[in-house]
Amino acid sequence: MTRFLRSLLPISLVALGFEAQAQTSAQFEAQRQQKYRYSTFSAMGSPVVLPMDGKTQQADWLTGLDVSLADMIFPHLHMDTAYGTSSLPQEELAAGHHDPTQRDGFTLQNIEFGLSGRLNQHNEFFVTLAGNVTPGGQYNPIFEEAFWKFKDLPGGFELRLGRVYNRFGIQNTYHPHGFDWVDQYLVNTRMLGDDSLTTLGAELTYFLPTGSSAWLSQFDLAVGRAPSHDGHAHHGEEEEEEHSGPHYAADDSYFSDDDLLTVLNWTNVYNITDFHQWRAGLSGAWGGNLGGELTSVYGSHAEYQWRQNGLEPGGQYFRLRGELMLNDFKVPDEEGEYPVSASQNDFGGYLSALYGLNDRWELGLRYEQVAGNHDTEQDSRRRISPGITWYANDARTLRLRLQYNHDHSNARGTDHAIWLQACLNWGGPEVR
Repeated sequence: MTRFLRSLLPISLVALGFEAQAQTSAQFEAQRQQKYRYSTFSAMGSPVVLPMDGKTQQADWLTGLDVSLADMIFPHLHMDTAYGTSSLPQEELAAGHHDPTQRDGFTLQNIEFGLSGRLNQHNEFFVTLAGNVTPGGQYNPIFEEAFWKFKDLPGGFELRLGRVYNRFGIQNTYHPHGFDWVDQYLVNTRMLGDDSLTTLGAELTYFLPTGSSAWLSQFDLAVGRAPSHDGHAHHGEEEEEEHSGPHYAADDSYFSDDDLLTVLNWTNVYNITDFHQWRAGLSGAWGGNLGGELTSVYGSHAEYQWRQNGLEPGGQYFRLRGELMLNDFKVPDEEGEYPVSASQNDFGGYLSALYGLNDRWELGLRYEQVAGNHDTEQDSRRRISPGITWYANDARTLRLRLQYNHDHSNARGTDHAIWLQACLNWGGPEVR
């Protein structure tokens, strides 16, 4: 199966390299006419194609934009693969579930099949089956999200039922095809797990009546259970040494599927003008962890975005995005020396800057750091990543990304990695 997918990828990349400017312009026109409400957590979060939930004018089978069944069911296909090398075996550097793991080889990071349903004014759904391919060629997909969405409810409410990527900060809502970088942020994997923070339950959204079309403010409250961790082993950033194992196991701080998980998020988007936009908010998650104790994660997020052409397509752009997180947790003593679980914490964040030279080329620079914890042997780690991305068309259904990682850890010292990633996306905006 792996050989087949690798042979299919170059053909698909060439096919999707054609222009799709008419469809992109239609998305901008639809948003300008306010046919579709701006979505804070749209999967199509590109600075060139503004976030939008809805359809374009006509189906484009080459890019998948507005291809549908009965104008209600919209399919999606995503494929992400990377080739590169690192100074250390990549399994020791990878943190996220979809990060590259093959040193001097190809990693099929993600193969994803999705469906978005837009049935009527109040009913939508989204389901996606995704997974990576192991070095042995095995594809292990799971339903990363599967939810029903009731929108435009009386009083300014919205409700999602099922398995959802929680609205916690900014990055947590994205699937790999929406990443700005080849790999996941260190702070997200350290605090929320190697996959996004997810609940099986209900998520209620309330849109505050701000009285201004330039200001969008929303509260999100999710209550449910975390999915089982079986089948998704966490990438180990720290190796336990025989002579001095950790007193407290870091993996025990992840949320358990045996207890209720509560996630609260507040996000504000303010359009100063058509050319400048701010986004900022606060998040929190509380629930029982795998060690039978309590974990609390707190976060703050902020973003500034400038577009040369405002709501018109094309032109240069700049986006600065950052998140901070604090993980406060209790886990039992691994060696039995301490009868009472001790409170532990870890802190981290990232800052990501993107500058679009034009519709095709994008420069990026990322800085991220996690503080670590001595008792759990979580290393203090920082990573600096410059990158350059080329987009084949205006709809951004195909991209090539070159990225270098300068990685320093107090446990391993300094390491280096370089990756060339190819991403194929077929289909229009997803229901979020």
